[in-house]
Amino acid sequence: MLSIQNLTLSTRQPILQNLSHQFQLGQLYLITAVNGSGKTTFFRALVNLTPIDQGTVTFDEQPFTQQKQRVFYYESSNWFDPNMAGMDYLKLVKQLWQSQVNIAEEIRYWQMTDYIKLPIKKYSLGMKQKLLIAMYIISDASYLFMDEISNGLDDNSRQKLLDRLQTLSVAKCILLTSHYRNEIAPIADQILELKNQTMAVLPA
Repeated sequence: MLSIQNLTLSTRQPILQNLSHQFQLGQLYLITAVNGSGKTTFFRALVNLTPIDQGTVTFDEQPFTQQKQRVFYYESSNWFDPNMAGMDYLKLVKQLWQSQVNIAEEIRYWQMTDYIKLPIKKYSLGMKQKLLIAMYIISDASYLFMDEISNGLDDNSRQKLLDRLQTLSVAKCILLTSHYRNEIAPIADQILELKNQTMAVLPA
């Protein structure tokens, strides 16, 4: 369980004030908010990339520093080194997270065979996004934080993502944001809205 207790978070402006919420394994959570409201900052705070003002964040009663291998967050395709190949990233994730997921199967599923060994600077936005999603799956982490995970995907790829999310959410805790709220909402176990410095559960 991801447990957030009395979390206060701010950057140049307040984002969250005294938030407490529990996110369970085996659940998919869709987080909605207007652009610029702090969704990415919230994700970054969960994995110690952004300092929090006060409060605690624990994974199964332990801090992130002791649970790094059970958590996967990759903010966006902008983090990619353009001179590395997609295959380099998939192999690195598999090694660092000590995963047993089959890389070749994931490459086939996302139809990346033709370009996965090319440098990422040759990739389109959609290609980069499919690589990013494959990294999440190959990590096999228990906690997946996905920020605008549908970005750049065509209709067919978004459907593949929905299918994968439904399978993954049986055992994992997934927090995600997406511009395609209407597509994600039917498979979400809970929808939360980040607004007015709190995160409120919306009615199903």
